[in-house]
Amino acid sequence: MGQLVGKRKELALEEVKAAIAFDQPKLHARKDDRTIHVEGSYLVFERNVVAAPGGPITAFNIRMELPVHYPCFEPKVFETGGRIPREPDRHINPDGDCCITVWEHWLATAADQSIAGYINGPLHEYFLGQFWFEKTGRWPFGERAHGTAGLEQAYAEVLRVANNRRQLLYHLRLLSQDWPKGHWRCPCGSGKRLRYCHRNELEVMHQRVRPDIARRMLRRLNPERREMRGTGA
Repeated sequence: MGQLVGKRKELALEEVKAAIAFDQPKLHARKDDRTIHVEGSYLVFERNVVAAPGGPITAFNIRMELPVHYPCFEPKVFETGGRIPREPDRHINPDGDCCITVWEHWLATAADQSIAGYINGPLHEYFLGQFWFEKTGRWPFGERAHGTAGLEQAYAEVLRVANNRRQLLYHLRLLSQDWPKGHWRCPCGSGKRLRYCHRNELEVMHQRVRPDIARRMLRRLNPERREMRGTGA
């Protein structure tokens, strides 16, 4: 997990068509310059439901913009049928695109980062959640806060640390380096140097959250400040 490849080959139109061919036959893909466009009716399935074994329970009209450098760049998805109100409480971003997932959280935890993994994973969970919210007024998978607070919650889940902004930023500054140095202060708050405290635990975290992903998280939480270049405080 978290294996975002630096020089991944470009996403091919054929790969996208193969991903939608079986489960999403009502979607169509075409390529235009550096973007692959997917449009049509996205089918939503509720597995293990006796009333609809194996069949779709609903569908949403969508448009999706896939950058050829996926997954380095996040897709943009728009619900085009006017079914979802354009408001933050329905997980629609200010630009009108769907707030599918916290991208860095998914990159750090997904076992399958392929476009098929995305379409059948977070994209499906998003529209399944929208369907059940229409029915019940509740989100079946829970929901995070909006904005920075939601990012902090998601990143704390990935790092498996307390959701404390100061400590979260320091963890990310350490993890954004190629390897945590022993003379840096331990993020646990003991005041000890890392080599004498929780270095082993941080090294395990470092394997789970690669530096490129940690830098993405850090930029989104603290865009006005560059990543740590020294020991930091």
